[in-house]
Amino acid sequence: MPAFVLVLIAGPSFSLVFSLDSSVNPEINIKVVGKQWYWVYSFDNVFTTIRESIKNNVIEELNNNIEVDVIEDYLTMSGTKLNFNYTYNTEVIKKAISFNYDSVMISEEDLKEGTHRLLEVNNRLLIPVGVPIRFLITSTDVLHSWSLPSLGLKVDAVPGRLNQFVIEVKRPGIFYGQCSELCGPMHGFMPIIVQAVSFEEYKQWLKTL
Repeated sequence: MPAFVLVLIAGPSFSLVFSLDSSVNPEINIKVVGKQWYWVYSFDNVFTTIRESIKNNVIEELNNNIEVDVIEDYLTMSGTKLNFNYTYNTEVIKKAISFNYDSVMISEEDLKEGTHRLLEVNNRLLIPVGVPIRFLITSTDVLHSWSLPSLGLKVDAVPGRLNQFVIEVKRPGIFYGQCSELCGPMHGFMPIIVQAVSFEEYKQWLKTL
């Protein structure tokens, strides 16, 4: 009887493991690096996400009379080929392909009214709704854990190792989390805020970075 129960459990378990590891082509890659004691978010190949916006309504902002040949190398790095006769701002293109920023907890004396103590950060992580996103999690010093209970996520950040997962958030919202690994005396001061927004809001946010 115990063996029969195990066989019944095996089928759904294998299908669940397979679905968790299924191959998905993400639109955005975000590298999350744990440091003592804050998070660093690095974006790679973001240009492919905003290329439709560039084709449609951002082209005038990028048109600064710089030769197309100057930025062809940057476009090649992102795997993107644009075949239309416009010129682009090189610095904007470089920033669109790859950039990073720190996310540090806001101290109690600097909190604004309506924000949460020990949970608010200076730079939130914005992600678009309905877009597959690959997260790569690692650390530079000690063990951390990137944990977002409201999204059902808890991934260890291990020095010298990359853990990855792909998610697609279905609805807008603000999701709070914290480092859930005992990483040192400031362990309780590594909050995480992921804000899911519409794709239009996400493109506008990218242009402000």
